[in-house]
Amino acid sequence: MQITKNDAIISMNLTKSFNRYALTYTADIPLRCTLTYTQEGGERTEEFFLEAGEDRTFASYVDGYLRHKTAKAALSLTVRAISHEGGEFTLHSFTVETHPVLAEKTFYFENHRYKVGVELCWGGGLSYLEDKKCPVEGLVNILNNFDTGRLIQQSYYGTGDPPYVRGEFMGNSWCYNPVQGGDRGNHKSKLVDVRITEGEVYVKCRPRDWGHDGGTTYAYMENWYRLDGDYLVVDNRFVDFSGYTHPMATQEVPAFYTVSYLNNYYWYDGDKPWTDDALSVKSDLPFWPDDWPYCTFKPKAGNTELWSAFVDDGGYGLGLYTPNITRTIAGRHMYDGSKDPAAASCGYIAPLKALRLQCFKPVTYSYLITAGQLSEIRRRFKARKDEIGNTDWDNY
Repeated sequence: MQITKNDAIISMNLTKSFNRYALTYTADIPLRCTLTYTQEGGERTEEFFLEAGEDRTFASYVDGYLRHKTAKAALSLTVRAISHEGGEFTLHSFTVETHPVLAEKTFYFENHRYKVGVELCWGGGLSYLEDKKCPVEGLVNILNNFDTGRLIQQSYYGTGDPPYVRGEFMGNSWCYNPVQGGDRGNHKSKLVDVRITEGEVYVKCRPRDWGHDGGTTYAYMENWYRLDGDYLVVDNRFVDFSGYTHPMATQEVPAFYTVSYLNNYYWYDGDKPWTDDALSVKSDLPFWPDDWPYCTFKPKAGNTELWSAFVDDGGYGLGLYTPNITRTIAGRHMYDGSKDPAAASCGYIAPLKALRLQCFKPVTYSYLITAGQLSEIRRRFKARKDEIGNTDWDNY
């Protein structure tokens, strides 16, 4: 089938209830699609995007899946080219099925060391991490989850130029900013898909645009979460279908929030990486936008020991390691020492990488998380320092 900027409509007429649909296809251009189906109250239409490729599969829950919504019948599929150039599209199969709702809010998985919570209603970001060996009384969930911005999650920055319409946050004009959890108004990102297999949780979402109160994006984010002994391993993938031309920007890889109780920020600031050289610490970090230079940590030339951690006064805390980054920012918001994950106070770490988002080209990266005493955190990251290189960034 030849696809252009004009609609190509494929009739379905599948009279079967479903809350998840899947299609296999071949396309030589990225596509914007809409599925029309009946639901209680009448017809509904929802939008989705397809990457170019051969024998690819796309699957999605219907809107309202987490609220136990189902479709009654699939009526039609509309396909349109995103760019001005046309191309070929072949639909190999289209199937529908009904899946049980995994959790209306948080899905938990665990091993002998950690219990981890994936916030399904907030795009599949991480909202809960419990260390079963935590020595601190009253410290259960180490992560802050105050709002849709306070998760361990993907977040990217793009254009602020027309045709994009800028948003606003904290009195500032805001650029294109897909955020996994949702937007500044706490509107939730759409959960697209979830797959639970032995040892791994996969989630996919269509993120919101942070600076727009209720604005969505033309993008998808995917995460693969797996527990491996004392580590949480996270793989990330992002594809933008907006068609915008983006500038070079510093990207949070990832955005990472802890409870306020973990008050001391540690990192390595030397030129002898992975030799157990002395660490650096700041115990008085302010809110990161208030003192950007003081909250910015640029590694010395040749320093590949690019992990950092927030720990308490006894040396217990949570560490994050993202290789091949440009620098890190960290800070404390409304510091009060609270152990409450829903508190407005929090700690923040963001490893940063300078990347230019390119439409239809995936951004992929991985990171490691571990909890424990500071010496244990460092030893574990050293043991697996070569496991993930994030070398795909070198192509941007």
